[in-house]
Amino acid sequence: MKKIISFSVAFLSILVAVWLGASFYSARTTGNYMTSLPDLYKQHDYMHIKTIDHQQSAFSSTGQFEIRFPNFIPASDKAPTALGLIVQYKISNLLLPNSAGRFEWKIMGDDAIDPVLKQLFGQGPTVHGKGQLSYGGQRQSSIELSELLFKDAQTALQLTPLVGQASWDNATLKLQLKSDHFNARSESVVTDWRGISIDLNLSNRFLGLGTYAVNIDKGTGQSSSFEGMKLKKTTTLANNRFNLIISQTIKQYTYEKIKFSDVDQEFALREMDKDSLMSISAILRDAKDVNKLTADERVKLAQSLRELFNKGFSLGVPRLVATLDGGGLSGDLNIEVLKSEGSSETLFSSSQRLRASGQVNLNGKGGLDNAQRTTALMLGLAVKTPEGLKTSFEFANGAITANGKTFDVKDNLKFLDNIINAALNP
Repeated sequence: MKKIISFSVAFLSILVAVWLGASFYSARTTGNYMTSLPDLYKQHDYMHIKTIDHQQSAFSSTGQFEIRFPNFIPASDKAPTALGLIVQYKISNLLLPNSAGRFEWKIMGDDAIDPVLKQLFGQGPTVHGKGQLSYGGQRQSSIELSELLFKDAQTALQLTPLVGQASWDNATLKLQLKSDHFNARSESVVTDWRGISIDLNLSNRFLGLGTYAVNIDKGTGQSSSFEGMKLKKTTTLANNRFNLIISQTIKQYTYEKIKFSDVDQEFALREMDKDSLMSISAILRDAKDVNKLTADERVKLAQSLRELFNKGFSLGVPRLVATLDGGGLSGDLNIEVLKSEGSSETLFSSSQRLRASGQVNLNGKGGLDNAQRTTALMLGLAVKTPEGLKTSFEFANGAITANGKTFDVKDNLKFLDNIINAALNP
C-alpha cells in the first residue's frame, strides 16, 4: 500500500511539474508575443503599435501598449490631429482544461484624445472585456462599449451600451454587438433607432473579406420611419478580382405620404482588379486629402485608375423589389466597363467600352395616379403592359434603345469621355 501511495504521489508530482512547466512556458511565449507587437504591425500602414510597459511573472503578466493610427483624418479644425488609444491588459497563463489562458482588457484614449472620449463616454473605460485563448490559437472575448451620452446647445447624442462577443485568430474575425437604442438630435436631424445589432464575419480582416451586417428593428426620422431593416455587405476575392455586394431589405418604410413594404434591393461591384484598388487605396490613405496630392501621387493615381478601367469591371443594381400602395415595383440596372483590347495608353471611349441595360416594372397602380400614368405614356417614358407600366433601356456601341426607340448618342458622350480621360491621363 505504501508503495502505491508513494508511486501515486510521485506521479502526481510529475503531472503538477509538467503542468506548471507548460504554464510557465506559455507565459513566456505570451510575453514574447506581446513585446513583439510593434514589429509585427510595422508592415500595416493603417495601424502602429508601441509597447509602453509589460510586466512578466511566472504564470501571468500585466501591461499596456499604445495603438496609433497614422492616417487619421481630424473631423474638424478643432478636433485632435492624431488618434491614439491605450490598451491595458492582464493575462493569466495557468493552463486549464478549457483554455490556454485568460485575459482582461480595457481601452482608453491617449492624452490627446482622452478628453474627447470622456466627454462622450464618461469617466470609465471606453471599451473593455474578458476573454480566453484556446489551445488551437483562437481568441475570444466579451466586449462592452460604454454608453455614449453627449449634449450641448446644438446637438444631443445617445447610444446605449454596445455589448457582444468577438473571436479571432491570425487572419479571421467574428464580431457580434447589440445596442437597445440610438438617438441623435440637432436643428436639422432627428434620428431614433431601436434594437440595433452588428455582425461581422471576416475570413481575412486585413483585406476586409467577408460579411458585414447591421440590423435595426425600427427607426424614425423627421419625415420617415421604418421597421425591420437589414443591411449586409459582402466582399470576396477570386482570381485577383474583388467583388462587393451590398443588399438591403426593409419590412416597412414610410416617407411622408409614400409607403413601401417588403423592400429588397442589391448593389453590386464586380470584377474589380485587386492590385489597382490596393494601389488607389494606399495613395488616398497616405495623402489623407485628395485635394493635396503631390504631382507624383497624381500620376500614380491616374496609372492605377487607368489599369482598373483597362481590366474592366461592372456595377449596378441586380435587384430592386418593393410593394407599394395598390401595386408593386421591380427593376434592375447593369453597367459594364469592357476590358481594353488596345494598348494601356489608348484613350477611353464610352461608345466602345461601355455597355448598360436596365428596366423598371410597375404593377397595378405602382404608386402613380391616373394622370401620372397618362403623362408617362404620352411622353414615351414608359410602355403599357398587362400588369401595368414598364420602362427599359439598353446602351451599346454609342446608341441607346429606350422603350423600343433607338437614338445615336455618340456625340453626346464626348463630354463624358473628356472627363474620364482627364482622370486617367492627366
